[in-house]
Amino acid sequence: MDKPAKVEVVSGDSQLNATLIGGQLEGPARVTESGRPQAALSFREGTLEGPMLVYHPNGQPSARLNFHQGKLDGQALFHSPQGALIREAQYRAGLLHGQVISYFENGTLASREHYRQGQLQGLYQRFHGNGQLAARIEYDKGQPLDGAQSYAADGRPLDESGKPMARWKAWWLKWRQPPDA
Repeated sequence: MDKPAKVEVVSGDSQLNATLIGGQLEGPARVTESGRPQAALSFREGTLEGPMLVYHPNGQPSARLNFHQGKLDGQALFHSPQGALIREAQYRAGLLHGQVISYFENGTLASREHYRQGQLQGLYQRFHGNGQLAARIEYDKGQPLDGAQSYAADGRPLDESGKPMARWKAWWLKWRQPPDA
């Protein structure tokens, strides 16, 4: 069995500190730039494996990821430089798979979408900063289905020219819809 060897790779202001076994990266590794942490990650037989933490230049976490056999797998969380959660996603074997939620800086829901094996699947919703629905689109295997609808910040549907529908007309259409629509 090969003996572990500490390795330090320097490129400009960036530095990688890791361990080599048999010529392959093994175990925890750290990347720094000008002495500031950039990433903490781990390897198994030269392949990314396990959690990865990526940092913003100000030292705040930027992304919390997980790898399995070199591919993103499981929950991934992304944060703003100020620390706010701005996106959470699910991965399977390197592809988006499951619900993906994005947030505005103030924590308000910005979008909600669903993926299956890397393709949009099901309902996609985008929201205005005030929480009102901005767009609603159904997807099947990455392709949008008919019936996409956009809405103004006050909740009124937008017409074909992108202008908010008259309030009376929006009310009338909503009133006429069956309760389960």
